[in-house]
Amino acid sequence: MKQFLNIMLISLIPFFSYAQNSDSTGRFGFKINSSVNGEIYPIRIVPSITYLKGKSQFELGLGIHPFIRKDQKIKSVELNYKYYPNSTSTKFTLYFITQLSYVHNKKNTYYPTSYSYLFLNGGYGLEIKLFKKAYLGTNVSAGTFTYKKDSKNPYDTNAPKELFKEFGFDLAFQFIIGYRF
Repeated sequence: MKQFLNIMLISLIPFFSYAQNSDSTGRFGFKINSSVNGEIYPIRIVPSITYLKGKSQFELGLGIHPFIRKDQKIKSVELNYKYYPNSTSTKFTLYFITQLSYVHNKKNTYYPTSYSYLFLNGGYGLEIKLFKKAYLGTNVSAGTFTYKKDSKNPYDTNAPKELFKEFGFDLAFQFIIGYRF
């Protein structure tokens, strides 16, 4: 738990530094992104609300999972922070991204099992301005994850696991279409 909190504090450094510029007003918007994660195989579609102020953008969204099996139920939430070093006023804009995602995957098979994943990723991306307020984007990020496993399987290899007991490495990609008011 202590390691996770340290990673969170380090990833929030741009928020407390010069990234928040008080001389510009904020703008709300929305975006839809498709998210592919190396650890969880279904593609997630995440509609999100965005808030852009200065060179920083915050995003909060709920995941929709259209490509899952009948015996699965997946719920997810995603919180993103983007930092635009050169602002968003150009046609092609590069940015840095920090992602915090929670995914709950419940499988109702012969032995029901549920997984609760917590992902923390960092990466970079590119936005292309389509017209004045609409944009397309993509990003790639890498990071760490931990999971909790609850299983009714009586075998030792499928024993339940607690959150923050094991960590892994993951790679994620996103494709984005968005609009700022």
